[in-house]
Amino acid sequence: MDVRDALVQRLTKRVARMRETLDRFDDASAEREKVGPNRNVRDLVGHFAYWSGEAATRITDLARGAPSKDYEVDRINDEVFRKYRRMRYVMIVPQLRSAEEQLLRAVRAVPSSMLIESEVREWVDTAIAHYDHHWDGLSDALKRLG
Repeated sequence: MDVRDALVQRLTKRVARMRETLDRFDDASAEREKVGPNRNVRDLVGHFAYWSGEAATRITDLARGAPSKDYEVDRINDEVFRKYRRMRYVMIVPQLRSAEEQLLRAVRAVPSSMLIESEVREWVDTAIAHYDHHWDGLSDALKRLG
């Protein structure tokens, strides 16, 4: 197994774990169950929909030689929160699934040589770590759901 296959496998496991968990929620429970002090499950799904899509785009662009890009993460997260706050959970989940598929395709398309000590690799590692970072809050929400 080469580095790309190993990274795709790690990312796929995180995506599958989240999908399985999110399938247990509906509009009401996703609104009710908190994943942190100020955010609920629906907010988290919107957050992931945005950042998974952005990661797919950046990985693809960087692999093609595009320059690095700076992000104002707090500002973006606030904008994403406001955008998805107006949407129902069942409308956001398909957007997340699409973004995750784009992300997996992007990683699969990168030559293995670009996944060793590169900005592309940093984006892939960050995407994987992102799932782990938010897992405890989502897992706790699932436990409360019963």
